[in-house]
Amino acid sequence: MTAGVEGPVLAGDIPADLVAVAERHGQVVAAGDNAATLADFRPDRAGQLTGSARLPGQLVSSRLLRLEAEPDGLFAAFISYTAADGSETVLRSRWIELDEGWRVTQVRNVPDTPPVIAAAGPRDDGLDRPHWEGLRAGQVRIQRCAPCGHWIWAPQPLCPRCHSFDLTWPVVEPEGTVYSWTRTWQAFSPELSGHVPFVIVVAELATAGGRRLLGVLCDGDGAEVRAGQPVRGEIDPATSSDGWPVLRWRLV
Repeated sequence: MTAGVEGPVLAGDIPADLVAVAERHGQVVAAGDNAATLADFRPDRAGQLTGSARLPGQLVSSRLLRLEAEPDGLFAAFISYTAADGSETVLRSRWIELDEGWRVTQVRNVPDTPPVIAAAGPRDDGLDRPHWEGLRAGQVRIQRCAPCGHWIWAPQPLCPRCHSFDLTWPVVEPEGTVYSWTRTWQAFSPELSGHVPFVIVVAELATAGGRRLLGVLCDGDGAEVRAGQPVRGEIDPATSSDGWPVLRWRLV
């Protein structure tokens, strides 16, 4: 149902006082009141939450768009923030009721977008450059020994099996299964701000002799990931003229 024509959409059984709390939270964030914003954060997660979302400067207003009850007992508030230049940014904050009242326990930008790690690109020694050049061409290339057929990852100057220097970079289908994964909640570096939580997957490629490649999972925010699940790679184009495309994984 909706709380009036201009009010937020309420999905599920929403506590009456939470609407006012979430609206006030948006107002103090837009006003740049850092003390009041921090007071709304769950105390044991204040440091993590401070770097979890990314907003532009010079905010002028906020609007609570939607409040929805979630199966885990949390409540998600979607708040739109308008900057002085007219641009809008939406944050999703998840709220929990503690003894001291309603507190934000998670926050992130929406829609869910996977981060680009600053270190993306060839290593200093250049051994893996053919892989990155392959991504620029829309292909996944993995190192392989020509004489013995051994697949190699991470790239090496010679084959670890037969010690040949005759190494090739054939194109492989980016299909495999989840070998391991982890969900990251902490923005450990500035480029991760606004993207947490995200899921990193190590995928085992049957098409490349079981070699394992690491990448961020697309649409991983609420994904239930298990070892052995099939995944397929997707190549995100470079975000700048001097940047590099990156390989993502998607559950299939």
